[in-house]
Amino acid sequence: MNNEEESKISDDELETILIHLYRGEVQRVNTWRNRLDTTPYWSLVVAAGMITWSYSSPMRSPALILLVIPLTFAVLVLEANRYQMHEVWRSRLRLLEENFIANVLDPDESLPRVEWRKVLAKDLREPEHKLNFSSAIAVRLRKIYLWIFVTIVLSWIMKINLHPTPTKALSTVLHRARVGYIPGVAMVAAVLAFMAFLIVLAIAGIQPVKEERKGEVLEEEPGYEWRRDKD
Repeated sequence: MNNEEESKISDDELETILIHLYRGEVQRVNTWRNRLDTTPYWSLVVAAGMITWSYSSPMRSPALILLVIPLTFAVLVLEANRYQMHEVWRSRLRLLEENFIANVLDPDESLPRVEWRKVLAKDLREPEHKLNFSSAIAVRLRKIYLWIFVTIVLSWIMKINLHPTPTKALSTVLHRARVGYIPGVAMVAAVLAFMAFLIVLAIAGIQPVKEERKGEVLEEEPGYEWRRDKD
């Protein structure tokens, strides 16, 4: 018996290995999912707390609300990195579900990939991010963070309109938007430019998926092409 025959494993052993691998990937996905849930929670808490505190007194500066923007953006950058790691495990999990578990349940159906085990083995040896950093930021913006930024900006606009007294005069609103030596017009322009930048980033950062999915749950985010390309 040569070395090649000695190293060959049986189908039962292969199924055992894949089952344990699947369970391990599920645990990894859940771990990183919990980490992803933590960052937007604290972003919402900080934003809500600062907005509430600013509105609690008419004399408090509306600029306090704008302080949440750089903090939220910093959390977004952190979460984008976590999302990249999350997609490494989730994409691998879907590879196993499509090619191993689905085939066990229905062996007559054709496999998405013929040599999927080689694809999985390569990914285990040399794991890589399934989507780039800008795409990860775009996905998280579209999911939740763009709406957090919109809430912050709208709260700031309402603050300069309502406090210390309600007004409809544009000159008064611009005067209240002033921060130190920075005129109100510049502050409004900067905030609107930042929101436009976020919208462009959310749209441009998403790459089109190469193939149509037939299921109702679409994997619209980038990063899945590596396991769906033809062999």
